[in-house]
Amino acid sequence: MRGSFWLAAACGLSLSIGAAAQPAGQTAAQPGQDPPPWANKFFLPDIATNREQPAPRVVTHNFGEVPHGTLCVHKFTITNVYDVPMQITDVRKSCTCLDYVPMTKTLQPNESAEFTVTMNSGKFVGHNAQTFHVTFGPKYVSTAVVRVSATSRTEVSLTPGSVAFGTVPLGTQARQSVTVKYSGRGRDWKLTDVSPVQGPFDVAVSEVGRGGPLRGGAEYQVNFTLKADAPPGPISEQVGIRTNDPTHPVVTIAVTGTVAAPVELAPNKVRFDAVPVGQSASQRVLVRAAKPFKITGVDGAGAGITAELTPGGASLPVQFVTVKFDPKAPGAAAATLRIQTDLGAIATLPVEAEGVAK
Repeated sequence: MRGSFWLAAACGLSLSIGAAAQPAGQTAAQPGQDPPPWANKFFLPDIATNREQPAPRVVTHNFGEVPHGTLCVHKFTITNVYDVPMQITDVRKSCTCLDYVPMTKTLQPNESAEFTVTMNSGKFVGHNAQTFHVTFGPKYVSTAVVRVSATSRTEVSLTPGSVAFGTVPLGTQARQSVTVKYSGRGRDWKLTDVSPVQGPFDVAVSEVGRGGPLRGGAEYQVNFTLKADAPPGPISEQVGIRTNDPTHPVVTIAVTGTVAAPVELAPNKVRFDAVPVGQSASQRVLVRAAKPFKITGVDGAGAGITAELTPGGASLPVQFVTVKFDPKAPGAAAATLRIQTDLGAIATLPVEAEGVAK
């Protein structure tokens, strides 16, 4: 590993969660105190350019004061700064108000990925600080300690706490709404305007109720409309709506969803490494759609790359294509397969390969 571990490994000790293994540059532990987990370094925002900085004792993120019911979302960028592959093998959380998006990707040396965590402020009132324990491995094991906190304000609430479009077919509009309710004493509390929206949806704010001149309170409806021309892929955005309250000037609403292409591939790219000339290798690719379909053909084969369809030709929502590589000479090969269906949709599958001498 870059930045050698302590000599525990040389003494025949196994590396275990939160144990003696640690890279050089680690924060020195006080007598009788365990050193910080070296996995905490993965979460430092500038670790890719400053690898020798010590690991903090705890990785922290404060969502600040948020309306009650808000689903708080934060994306950590984690970077593998060591010379062996790393992946998340386990995540433990200290509260039912916490959740996360599983990250199944294995990080190669110097590679980064996002690790998304959420905190549901609808499950508590006032200040709350909770902890994720994120274990990395499998060869060297360390558990990062990630603490998130928020203060749930009861005078402002969101129902529901976020917008979840779910899976939406390509070319389809979808609508969701969130109610923002102010129950404080101020008689002129307002949502004023929406910050610039980055995602493929429109946002409209309308006032639907107000407490009147003698008592405070206001209620707004915020409508989210997913555009019909939204491109396929995941949606993960946060929309800020400004208020006239200088102490809490922005209400933030998380928006998630997936726009599904008519036909999807898994994996969406195929790679064959070091296949000897005279031998062959194959990989199976899943082809799926929202309704039953048939694969009518595959073109684009060449350079020793071919595709075979599953016999039978039945109309099903899930089909398979077997991609094969049979190199005739050493060297790199590439092709883009076009998988045609009776839905009128075509899915493209890039294939890269390398043939080597026997």
